[in-house]
Amino acid sequence: MKMNVHITSILAEQKELFLNLYNLYLYDLSEFSGEDLLEEGKYDPTNTYLYLERDELHPFLIQYEGKVIGFVLVCSPPYVSEGVDYTVQELFLVKKYRGQGLAAQAVDLVFAQFEGTFKVEQLANNAAAVSFWKRYYEQHQIEYTESEYNIEIDNIAGSHRILSQTFVRGREK
Repeated sequence: MKMNVHITSILAEQKELFLNLYNLYLYDLSEFSGEDLLEEGKYDPTNTYLYLERDELHPFLIQYEGKVIGFVLVCSPPYVSEGVDYTVQELFLVKKYRGQGLAAQAVDLVFAQFEGTFKVEQLANNAAAVSFWKRYYEQHQIEYTESEYNIEIDNIAGSHRILSQTFVRGREK
């Protein structure tokens, strides 16, 4: 059953709303990234404001029944790997709205706006994110190539294993 999900571009005047949501996202992710709070009790939103300033970055609010429930951030060149047109960089839903199919509907709306080669990555230890994307690919018959690598994250100790899927949407393969 389709729910009343919409995505809208995040506007510069919505910067505070966006950064507040992004802080909640980093809070959720800290379980997997090991990131610590800054002294003022927030997480470091390094360069996140660029999503509101650069045409190659496509930030969307996810809305359900008129309420903001999360965001999805899409990047295009030069913010993507060579041979990739777009990355779904971040996907976040407030916990209350998870597990209801709303994130998948938001992703459907994003994919309807862009076509080309996509890359999606997850922290390998974030089982919920990995499971969400694998289920999404299966339900939408998306054939993907998966790779795995380790990264260092600025200001966070240790190395993090990343799962990366690449696939084509919206044009003849």
